[in-house]
Amino acid sequence: MWKLVSALRILSQRSRLHTAHISIGKRYFLSEAFQLRNVWEKRLQAPVLQNINLDELFHALDQKFNRDGKASAIDIDLFANAVRNESYIDELEDLIHKLRLSVNTTKTLPSTHHAVVRYFMDIGQYESLIRILNDRLNYGMFPDNYSLCLLLDTFIKKKQITEAARVSSIHMLQEDWNNPLVAALALYACHEYVQNPAPWESEVEEDDGEEVKVRVHYVRNPYFDDHFDLREPQLLVGKTLAAVGATMPDAVGQTYRLVGLGLHRKWKKAISLLEQLPNTGVKPGIYSAGLKIFEETFKKELNDENDPESKLRENLRRLVKELETKGLVTNDDLHNAVVSKVEQIVAREEKNMISSQEALYGEWEKMREKVLKEEMEELKRQQRLALVEKEKQQLIQKEKELFFFDNEDKIDMLLEKQELQEEVQRKLQGKTSKDPEVDYIPPEISRSRN
Repeated sequence: MWKLVSALRILSQRSRLHTAHISIGKRYFLSEAFQLRNVWEKRLQAPVLQNINLDELFHALDQKFNRDGKASAIDIDLFANAVRNESYIDELEDLIHKLRLSVNTTKTLPSTHHAVVRYFMDIGQYESLIRILNDRLNYGMFPDNYSLCLLLDTFIKKKQITEAARVSSIHMLQEDWNNPLVAALALYACHEYVQNPAPWESEVEEDDGEEVKVRVHYVRNPYFDDHFDLREPQLLVGKTLAAVGATMPDAVGQTYRLVGLGLHRKWKKAISLLEQLPNTGVKPGIYSAGLKIFEETFKKELNDENDPESKLRENLRRLVKELETKGLVTNDDLHNAVVSKVEQIVAREEKNMISSQEALYGEWEKMREKVLKEEMEELKRQQRLALVEKEKQQLIQKEKELFFFDNEDKIDMLLEKQELQEEVQRKLQGKTSKDPEVDYIPPEISRSRN
């Protein structure tokens, strides 16, 4: 994909020359009110969070994990919501990792996911946050729609487009684009990334050529699911753009749906989309800048004449020409169109998300108190049961002492029976453990007289 960088950057520079005035004096994209900082900080005023000693809570939870292999999900939630400074980053990561591997992972509260995202954002540990979000098996942190918007908007404003594209692709794996604000910000992030692609891994391990052999129980058959197994940035961004574009029936959506299919190397689906465009009734149906990106992609990917898929190139060119002939291709600025679309969606959806999230904070606080109360009641019940069992055992022992002489004959018979069983068991073990060669007695041989 990196061979496309020069061509894409030329398109990007032309786009920026025409649209530089857009970014001046405007916010990209969410307002400061979207942060809800004051509302978020109010959670610390709750008595249950004010009385927490983080060091003591961590050690108690760590001991419980080591002893029982599990800990209460509400305790992890309390720790995640109470931490504020960077000194507890390792402790929080350790706790959510252990919770994920325990049976109580299904009881993880929604506020826990949110608190983890906001904590790592507040201390500026973005790379660690992306690593945790991307490792669903070991951490199981799934940000809600508000957290996703907050994270994407932060990366966009910081010009960290690669990180924004990575977060968009992580959300793509969940296959949930019902929230238009999340889809719009993900579209912009991937749109910017396509203009200036960059590697995702900051450090690439060098191959020293040494062969390493690992002993395994069995060899799995090779399988690629084309979803969770995706690792290449081009494929991940392509699938993300194709998914987001499918939710937007206008020219911007169709353009980036086509670009995404090309980056994802789904040529047959791209042909199907190009064939359907004239019948959608949307005019213009696609942007010429997007077509150029798509054409550059399939020229690079379908350059082998001996490859059976290379024959699709002529079909793709023919369909593109037909769209141009029918007047469905517009030369309007694609970057302008994307920015305008995102701003329209932000203007329509931002206030609703702010109010709903503010209400959700209150619901989470009530849920936390309810779950904590239930946990305390369950703990008291377990303590009462343990006390009853202890008293029961004491009564049994006392009964044995009081009626010892009345049951002396019965006890003697039981002891004799137990001793007999032990004796039989010892004899059986002795027979099986003997070496047959040790007890072997050779036969007597007598000479015959003639």
